[in-house]
Amino acid sequence: MRRFKFLLLLTAVFLLLPLFLFAGNDNNAIIPKSQRFITKQGTFHLKRESRYFSDTTLAKNAVSYLQAHLKTNAGYTLKKSGSSAKNSLQFHYAPAKIKKNEAYRLQIDTEQIIIEARDKAGFFYAVVSLMQMMDPSIWKNGGRKKTDWTLSACTIEDYPRYHWRGIMLDCSRNFFSKTYVKKFIDRMAQHKLNRFHWHLTDDEGWRIEIKRYPLLTKIGAKRGPGTKLPFSTFPAMRGPKNRVQSGYYTQNDIREIVAYAKARSVEILPEIDMPGHAKAAVVAYPKLLQDPKDKSRYHSVQKVGNNTIDPGLESSYVFLENVIAEVSRLFPFSYIHLGGDEVPKGAWAKSPAVKKLMKAKGLKNRRKVQNYFFTRMDKILAKHGKKMIAWQEVLTGRPTLRKSDIFMAWKSPKAGFKAMKQHRNIIMAPVQYLYFDQQYVRNRKEPGHTWSTPISTKKAYSFNPGTSGYLKGVEACLWSETLLNEKIADYLTWPRALALSEVAWSEQKQRSWRGFRKRVLGKGLERLKAQKIHYRPMH
Repeated sequence: MRRFKFLLLLTAVFLLLPLFLFAGNDNNAIIPKSQRFITKQGTFHLKRESRYFSDTTLAKNAVSYLQAHLKTNAGYTLKKSGSSAKNSLQFHYAPAKIKKNEAYRLQIDTEQIIIEARDKAGFFYAVVSLMQMMDPSIWKNGGRKKTDWTLSACTIEDYPRYHWRGIMLDCSRNFFSKTYVKKFIDRMAQHKLNRFHWHLTDDEGWRIEIKRYPLLTKIGAKRGPGTKLPFSTFPAMRGPKNRVQSGYYTQNDIREIVAYAKARSVEILPEIDMPGHAKAAVVAYPKLLQDPKDKSRYHSVQKVGNNTIDPGLESSYVFLENVIAEVSRLFPFSYIHLGGDEVPKGAWAKSPAVKKLMKAKGLKNRRKVQNYFFTRMDKILAKHGKKMIAWQEVLTGRPTLRKSDIFMAWKSPKAGFKAMKQHRNIIMAPVQYLYFDQQYVRNRKEPGHTWSTPISTKKAYSFNPGTSGYLKGVEACLWSETLLNEKIADYLTWPRALALSEVAWSEQKQRSWRGFRKRVLGKGLERLKAQKIHYRPMH
């Protein structure tokens, strides 16, 4: 009997041994979880004497990123050497092996680290995975230097589930500095998130310099006492009541941030919200954007009145095309977001210009007017070499748009599935799972909005966007009504953005809350702590 129990115990240990070995391996630290990994024996020591070799310029950004962190936190950078050097990192262009965009193969042995990819993003993500396996102090911004970095031997083959993996940051409701925006983008890139959706205009502020229309920032970027913009109907957004809130990004700021993001394989999607959510533009240029004879009275769901651009005025389209022309030159990404959500009921109801347009074009109702507006705006975008992204409301009247246009389903996953059945390209951004402006839990002491459901990190992680040829990816939204400072923004973003990264990157069959939680509580939170990110504790 004793011998039987001993054999049973021995068998159990033998079966469980691989699990214990994996649990202790640095692969377990990677977020988002890689698609395939193989653990091996031994370790590689990255140190001052280590070298690197690259046979492609596509690895330049990845090498520079690693070098910058080593210089800050180790006090040295890696020197370049021949391809056969021992104790070296090898970067190889391998399109025959690596078939998918953004994919990579990372092999760590005792004497070499070999990275293979087919594009800049693949090399960058391989380095990000490598750095996640290193001691979390590699992410610090200086301090005590560590010169020897130990990496467990392994082979990783990895690629993204979705090609759109984004976060939206609202810099209109509350303005964030150029420095913080760059930090935000860098933290995204560390977790293989590749689309920074930049909400630059809304009722509460116009945040991008437009040379043709200087009043957009001179008037539209300021709110508070003595300005033309309302302080806010939402108390948490007001801040000190006796202070004018202002801020905008110059065109040089934009260029700097775009280049910074590009070096991290992040594309920036600018959003110029229209025809609603346009109070800042309207107060700056009322004669161009509103019919003076319009007697309509209305308020948005946020209780902002008189906040829409009149689609019956030719001057509205001239203004918007001039804005689009400048925005197009600043942002190389092929898409521009035109908003399109929450146009208040009653807008244009008594506008003579809109009535004239309806009669001339045979537009029977307000929905048809909005269809006309976005069909025309889509043509303006095409003229400037851009494609359109908009919120799901734009699809309500089935406007005539290009097949390449994309729509963001924010009201529910069901809305996204419905649109895909109509052969529309969709990005899933459902409020029930991915609106990071909402509280984690319903508690009066917790920061965040309360108008929708609370979203815990576990709930965000539970979202499965599904599979469709029309599904482009997923995005979380961080609206800033309650974000009075960077600490609140960090708190509401992290660690939920870790969950987002895994939802967006890892195949559904690879994911489990238990495994994810273990990695977050391991090195995941330690990496955030090393960067002094004010994240919400996770247990």
